[in-house]
Amino acid sequence: MNSVYLKNCLLLAGMVLLSFLVFLGAFAFILRNQTIADQRAGLEANVNSVVDMYNHVANFNPNRESDHEMINLVVSIVTLPHNRMVVANSDGIVIACSERYYLCQHIGLAIPPDVRYLLNHYGSFSALTTISGLVDGTSYVHAQPILDWADGSHGGYVLAASGADAVMEAWGAMLSWFLMVAALVILMAIILAMVVARHQAAPLREMSGAATKFAHGDYSVRVEDRGRTDEIGELTLAFNAMADAIEQSEDMRREFVGNVSHEFKTPMTSITGFVEGMLDGTIPPEKQADYLHIVAGETKRLSRLVLRMLEVSRLQSMDIRELATHDFDMTEILRRGILGLETKITERNLDVELGLPDHPVRVLGDEDSIVQVIYNLLDNAAKFATPGTKIEVTLAQKGGKAYVTVKNHGDPIPAEELPLLFHRFHKSDKSRSHDKDGIGLGLYIVKTIINAHHEDVYVRSENGTTEFMFTLTLAPKKKS
Repeated sequence: MNSVYLKNCLLLAGMVLLSFLVFLGAFAFILRNQTIADQRAGLEANVNSVVDMYNHVANFNPNRESDHEMINLVVSIVTLPHNRMVVANSDGIVIACSERYYLCQHIGLAIPPDVRYLLNHYGSFSALTTISGLVDGTSYVHAQPILDWADGSHGGYVLAASGADAVMEAWGAMLSWFLMVAALVILMAIILAMVVARHQAAPLREMSGAATKFAHGDYSVRVEDRGRTDEIGELTLAFNAMADAIEQSEDMRREFVGNVSHEFKTPMTSITGFVEGMLDGTIPPEKQADYLHIVAGETKRLSRLVLRMLEVSRLQSMDIRELATHDFDMTEILRRGILGLETKITERNLDVELGLPDHPVRVLGDEDSIVQVIYNLLDNAAKFATPGTKIEVTLAQKGGKAYVTVKNHGDPIPAEELPLLFHRFHKSDKSRSHDKDGIGLGLYIVKTIINAHHEDVYVRSENGTTEFMFTLTLAPKKKS
């Protein structure tokens, strides 16, 4: 029973069956009591009718005991099928019976004294009882006395009886019809439960199949969205979103491996070629010093690449809860960043225009990480700025946020490359792919640090101007 479809089907069918069993028990109990009540009401009505008609006959024939044929006729007309009715005189001796005369064995029998006592004192008698000779086995019995019109004395008795078996037979017949209908309804409910359970389990089976394909490396499979708005529909959307994320992550992993392989392959090929050239004598001794400088440069490049990758790994594990507990002066960080790159800025004949407030602007975050962000953005701006232009650095405050902007002037970045700038190993200027200083992780590190602070970083490049901007949360003002 590992199938959700089968489990749901059995669960729904079991619930329907249990509901019908409870309903059947209540219905059977109510139906039995109602059947008995109807039977007793029928007996009482019959007895009242016989009493009235008996008195009517007796009114025209005072010698009522001798008019047995008339009394028998009255009793047989009034009595319902499967019921028995007898009329007794004032002494309790049966003088008329609802059975045919030649079949009747009750004429001359007596109503028991205890029953007559109850009739005389209480005016009626109703019970589920046995009266030897007058009824067959246990029966529902109702009896009433016949009052004499002249003096009000008891002129006789009328007793009606219906066998309990007959009542149960009627009850059983109705119950049988109910059971047939209930069985049909249960069967239809089970079929409907199977259809509903199968419909509900279909997306789950599809997801299971998709997950199996994922395990085998097929990341293109998706679960069909049938437009459902229930939990299954939400699960389908969540599964497809997860599949998109996994596929994107796999693509990024492959791209990362390819980029790392490429970045390592170029310097390793150079190092291997130059070393082998020196070993086999292809490179003459007088030129070996020059090529050793190249080998040293490639080795340093590999070292920088490894350090940057380790740095990326460290940044991705930063805890924002720890970052948000520190504050520092952002204006001081920007001034230190400009001074740290003064040599490179001077070499490229660049000017710097600072738009910083005169007062300290304290922000929340990890100071060392933000210093790295500033250094990467300023280094990137100096690298791609046209010589003789200027780098603009501004700091503004708005809505509890600090906005830092680094702007340079030079060739704009193509619009299709803007979304890719913050990807690992991406280099906007393809002509610089062999640049020894260019690894393609600087802007990726910037985005990683800013996102770790739960902040945003933006880039805009148009009309010969490229602008990077990021946000930081202002530190609460300290009470003096």
